[in-house]
Amino acid sequence: MVDEKVQTAFKNIEDYITQLESKLKGTEEEIAAMKDVSKKLENEKTSAAERLKKMEQDMVKLSSVYEELKGQKDVEINLHEVMKLYVILTEQVLDGSSHIKLLTLMHGAKQYMTKTELSKASGIQPAATLRTIFDLRNNGLINYDENNETVTLIQRLFD
Repeated sequence: MVDEKVQTAFKNIEDYITQLESKLKGTEEEIAAMKDVSKKLENEKTSAAERLKKMEQDMVKLSSVYEELKGQKDVEINLHEVMKLYVILTEQVLDGSSHIKLLTLMHGAKQYMTKTELSKASGIQPAATLRTIFDLRNNGLINYDENNETVTLIQRLFD
C-alpha cells in the first residue's frame, strides 16, 4: 500500500511536471511569436522613420524650389511692368508707336510679313512703314528682303 501511494504520488508528480513542461513550451512559443511581432514592428518603425526623413528632405528641396520660383515670378512681374513703362515712353514721349506696332505685329503667328501687309495691319502710311522697317533693321531687330519686300523677325522679344 505504501508502494502504491508512493507510485501514485510519483505518477501525480510526473503528470504535474508534464503539465508544467507543456505550459512552458506554450509560453516559449508565445514569447517567440511576440519576439517576431516585435521585430516586425521595429522594422516598420525604422522604415517609417527613414521614409519620414526622406520626405522631410524632399520638403526642404521643394520649399527651396518654391522660394526660387516665387522670386522668379516676382521678377517676371516687375519686368512686365518695366515693359509697359517702356511702351508708354516709346509711344507717347518718343513717338515710336510705329516701331512698337510693327514689332508687335511681327510677334504674331506668321514667320514673315510683307511691307504692304504690315502697312495695312498697322494703319501706318507705306512710306512711314518703310522708314520704320529700316530703323528696326538697322538696330538688328528684323531682316528685310528688298527684292520681295518681306520682313522677318530676328529674335522673339516676348511671347
